[in-house]
Amino acid sequence: MCMIFHVFMRSRPHIENRPVMRMIDSFPDDCSSRLRFRTTLFLELGTAFVICTSNLPAEERHVPSQNVEVNRMHQVGYLVVTPRGPQDGGDFGPHTPGTRTSGLQEAFDRAKVTTQDVFIAGGNLTFDENQGVVYFLQETLRIPWMQDFRLDGGEYVIQYVPEKGDAIVMDSQMSCHYKFGIISCNSDGAALHIQPSAAGPDRFQVFTTTSIHINALVGGGGSWKGGEAFDNELDPEHDWRGTGLWLDGTQGSLNDNRITVMEVVGCRTALLLAGRCSNNWIDAPFLHLSRTHLQLGTPDDHAHVTNNRIRAAMDGQGIADAIGARIYGTENLLELSAAQTSPGHDLVFEKPSHDNLVIAGRLPNGVTNHADHPTDRIITARSKGFSITTPPLPQSGQALTNRQNTSIEIMITQPGTVTTWTLGDIEGNVQTFDGPLDPGQSIRLAPGETIQLEYTKAPLWRWRSAP
Repeated sequence: MCMIFHVFMRSRPHIENRPVMRMIDSFPDDCSSRLRFRTTLFLELGTAFVICTSNLPAEERHVPSQNVEVNRMHQVGYLVVTPRGPQDGGDFGPHTPGTRTSGLQEAFDRAKVTTQDVFIAGGNLTFDENQGVVYFLQETLRIPWMQDFRLDGGEYVIQYVPEKGDAIVMDSQMSCHYKFGIISCNSDGAALHIQPSAAGPDRFQVFTTTSIHINALVGGGGSWKGGEAFDNELDPEHDWRGTGLWLDGTQGSLNDNRITVMEVVGCRTALLLAGRCSNNWIDAPFLHLSRTHLQLGTPDDHAHVTNNRIRAAMDGQGIADAIGARIYGTENLLELSAAQTSPGHDLVFEKPSHDNLVIAGRLPNGVTNHADHPTDRIITARSKGFSITTPPLPQSGQALTNRQNTSIEIMITQPGTVTTWTLGDIEGNVQTFDGPLDPGQSIRLAPGETIQLEYTKAPLWRWRSAP
């Protein structure tokens, strides 16, 4: 592992003579930029420092004794994974005979047999005092079907080394609780792939009524704009690859779960829901530096991604063609804000999407609506008012659909000579009015509703966004 760190240092010769805090203080005086810089800096430094020291003798590595914590966890029935287990008193760890997953696979397999819970020991990163804790995966960690299971632990990094495949794959779960630290993936696969496929004691292939808390997920693109540690100049040629969190309901359903992932960074897709995913409550405070930050459904499988509640802040940080949220699914409730995406790509409603409700803090780069049935609705903190585009008046007898994602107030500026006019709702019901229009008259259309005018002299109108 030290060889990896030597390559790391050779590719970054400037870091040896440049103190960390001086680098942070020299960064642009912008709070959000400093926050992103600090977050990604410590992720990279933590991993690099541990790679460097992971092969040092135990007496040369300043890692606090785990014995007290191990004993305490044993007393309440946990199987314990430790940084040098089983040599330091843990049940499993990097010294588990034959392990390729730092003892993690062996711990989950044993827990499956003994019906015990698992505790993964961690440790904070203080540079001069001690290293952080990293558990290396040389192959995919596969968490088997569990029921009434609990994973606890400190803060640590799970580092997936191969360039292909998923870091962690979780099978069916029921009534479980998982607490992860940082999961970092160098590959084009997923950092965490939830894919229920095995039938459990209740004979269901399902991931349900389970809570997950994750510190951070780092995709194959890494956590720096330039693709290399300490390089915060955006590299337009860098490959942002892999998936952060993939909820994969193609083999079994994922429903009624609560998931919190504090940060996802450096992915082609940061958060992906596909297949049978419904009524999952997801908090994702910081999705950033990814091509697509949130995707609900796929072109081939979209009807089952429905009735999920998701809160997320999405920041492309200037990546070309970056998308905030790409939505194929239906009837989802989303609380979103976006920054630094490409024009029109804060939100993209794809052709199958309909009846999604978005409560938006800010969408400065705009929305693109490809939906066949344009009934997706956005509620914003600030109405666009008259700045919304007024469409041309249709020909007499031709219906026009409101394709805006907000309700529209149509204001009649000149009445023309209208004989009848008809409103249609999204259920196919219509209401026809015989008679003319009046100057200043307002007609309201919700997203997806239609208006049809029959006239001999065309009226004039102006549209404005209505809250």
